[in-house]
Amino acid sequence: MIDLRVKGDVTKGRLVEAAETLIAQKGFDAVSVRDITGLAKANVAAVNYHFGSREGLLAAVLEYRIKPVVVERAKRLEALDPQATLRAIFQAWSEPLLAATASKGLDEAAHARVLGRGLEMLAAGTYEEISAAARLVDATMREVLASHLPSLSAEEISWRLHFAQGALIHALVHGASVLADFRLTTALDRWIDATMAQFAAADGMSDRQLGGDKANTPRRKGKTASPLRQIAEVVAAAMEVDEMPVAEVVDTPATELLDVEIPALQEEAVITAVAASKPARSKKAKAQDDMGELFLF
Repeated sequence: MIDLRVKGDVTKGRLVEAAETLIAQKGFDAVSVRDITGLAKANVAAVNYHFGSREGLLAAVLEYRIKPVVVERAKRLEALDPQATLRAIFQAWSEPLLAATASKGLDEAAHARVLGRGLEMLAAGTYEEISAAARLVDATMREVLASHLPSLSAEEISWRLHFAQGALIHALVHGASVLADFRLTTALDRWIDATMAQFAAADGMSDRQLGGDKANTPRRKGKTASPLRQIAEVVAAAMEVDEMPVAEVVDTPATELLDVEIPALQEEAVITAVAASKPARSKKAKAQDDMGELFLF
């Protein structure tokens, strides 16, 4: 690990700190060598001399800033009591971020952005060596959660942890947009509260775990009728009107699709909707219809 206090590594330390400042402002992808050396007041060749390349410098930032977090997470998870609460588990996961000291010139919000963007690079697996170590710690976290939440499947735990980590990254990078006076401790406490609620909701399982796997249920074959045709079928069935021929019949009855009995008011609304959809008729045709009504009555 890089020790920025070692004599002779002053330039290296300035490059790392300059890179962190720019990462807080722009993110890893937008930082250039010239930006870094300009801020560090170093020669452009210094990056290659000390780190081999721009990627080597960014990997050094990730190692310097995030590797201690990963190591501390592993220690805290292994030291957890078997009867530890969910809050204790997520504190063991998040509190190592509080031990990371901010680089010179970074306020607390900028420091949090560096941590969040570092965790994002870690999750993306951009730098394999440290990402591999992080995946092992993630596996330990899933095992700890599985032992405390036996009602959740391994897949469900993996997804919930995936979303929780995404929320943590977002809280670190964008938390200042919510907290005008940003505090890292407050952001982490809020994250723990939200994550506990997500994991503690073991009773609110999805249908695929409580009963049949709806995701794998085959769809009903056949062409689904348009909403207007469904309305026409309901009217014809309810009022026994044979004047409206239905070109196609779907497998599922329209009354079942609506899943309610059709009261008088609903029949009137449906008839109005069907009438509104009919094409406009000529005055002559309307007059003929009126004459027909006279003969009927």
